[in-house]
This record gives sequence, C-alpha cells and structure tokens, in this order.
Amino acid sequence: MIELKYYLVDVFTSIKYGGNQLAVFIDFENNVSTKNMLNIAKELNFPEITFIKKNNNNQSFDVRIFTPEYEVPFAGHPSLGTAFIISKYVLPTPKERISLNLKYANISIDLTTPKDVERSHFIMKQAKPEFIATFNYQEIATGLGINITALNTKKPIEEISTGLPCIIIPIINLAEINQLKLDSKKVIEFLRLHKKYKTNSSTGLTTSLFFVTDETFEKTNSFNTRMFCIENENLLEDAATGSANGCFLSYLLKNESSEISAIVEQGFQMGRKSYIHLNGERTSDIYSIKIGGQVIELSKGIWNV
Repeated sequence: MIELKYYLVDVFTSIKYGGNQLAVFIDFENNVSTKNMLNIAKELNFPEITFIKKNNNNQSFDVRIFTPEYEVPFAGHPSLGTAFIISKYVLPTPKERISLNLKYANISIDLTTPKDVERSHFIMKQAKPEFIATFNYQEIATGLGINITALNTKKPIEEISTGLPCIIIPIINLAEINQLKLDSKKVIEFLRLHKKYKTNSSTGLTTSLFFVTDETFEKTNSFNTRMFCIENENLLEDAATGSANGCFLSYLLKNESSEISAIVEQGFQMGRKSYIHLNGERTSDIYSIKIGGQVIELSKGIWNV
C-alpha cells in the first residue's frame, strides 16, 4: 500500500476554521495518477487540493491543483497554502521566495517573515491579466435573476482572467450583496449562453461570478466580496479566492487607479472570515498583481492510496 503525507491548512486567515480550506499532498515519487488525484479531491470535497509532484533542487516545485470536478491550471489560495507547507516541511530552511511550476504559469510567492512561517504573510505575484469581455447591466440582471437596482451601474461589469476566468460584478451596497440568491440552473443557462461553461468555453473551464461592494463589515477593510462557482452542476460559494481577487485587482488598476493597496473581506456571509491583501501597480499595459495573506495549519497525516 502506498502512503502519502498530507497536510490540512486554512488560507487567508490568522485563526483556525476561517479562510479557505486546503489539503496539500506530497508525492515526489509520482505514485498518484491523475485519476486518483481527482478521486482524492472528490473524497475530501474541499474547494481545491494540491499535489507537490517534484522538488527541483529546492529552487522550484511542480504542483498540480484539483477541485472535486477537474484539474485547474491555477488557483490562488492553493498556491499560498502549498508554499506554506513547502516552507515549513520541505525546505531545510524557509526562504524569502517560493517558486511553483503550475500548469498555467510559474508563480513566485514571497514570505514577509521566513523565520516565522506561522505569522508570515505569503504574497503571490499573479500572471498578466487577460481582459476577456464586458457585459451590460440588463443582461447580467436578467441572466442571473438579480434585481438591476442591486447593481452599481457607475462601475463596469467585466470578465478577467489571471489563470482562471471570473466576471467582476459591482454591487451597490452591503445589504444587497448579503441577500444575493442565485439559482444554479439559471447561472448554468447564462454561462452556456455566453460560452462561459466548461462544455462550450474555449478553455474547458467554467467562468466564476465575483460580486464586490465597497461597503464592508469591518471598517479596516476596503471591499466585501462573494464568489460563486459551478461545481458538478451545483452552485457553490467560495470563502476566499486568490485567483478572483487577482482579477479584481486587475479590474481596479484598469478602471480606478494605477496603484492599489487594499484589504478584501470574503467569506463573512459564510461564517469563514477571510482577509485578502491586494497590492498592485499598472504602467501602461504592464500590470503587477500581488495577492497576499496568512496560512494556518490544522492537521497532518497519512493517506493510503
């Protein structure tokens, strides 16, 4: 029987049972097939899990990421959580920078305090954003079953990707974002109509929906956000989404300011408070997209493959 070391962490939080859940598996011997990696993801049913497949002389690490539905080429909180485990358990001494080789791109993650991994912020530099499409307010309201008065019509609605596509949808205030109710069948119908569903999208991936407002629960935060995605035909909410916040930072740099520093609160409506730090700059069409946060370890064990 093959035994695999694994670790459970929460990402984008400084306390246990907040942030977003992640399982990190170490498989340097490449004992686990793609089919079994997906089976493990289905068994755990976390938003994502990762497999560290290769250590390239402690300089970079080959990593694969799975949801319970399929493998994804990039994801935010799994990258940060994996960097935490590499820093604490794989490297002989934690380094200031971790390099991950993902399917979409090679990602670098900086540690603010490598000598204190548990208290360090992990800051990921995302790939260059792709601005895919814009939507008018009526088609979003009608397509998703949202009252058009809930939309902030002073700001654009735009689909962006830094590795995973999402549609940024501005909401007028906290009360409206709190009471969002979406129907999975209606969302799937909308995504299929616009060729944003896994069965007809150009990438084979389903585009997510990222709702944002500049009213917050906590005064020290800049934005409140909610992310919804379709997973195995069901509509799910994500507690903390590094990839979508990278898209949101790109959106802000394009539409509001060439320099952004902000804290996003996500997962508050789910009872899993998450804090995502955004720092970015834009010079012409050159974007610097940095997303950061803390990681908390919960557990470790052995998985029998």
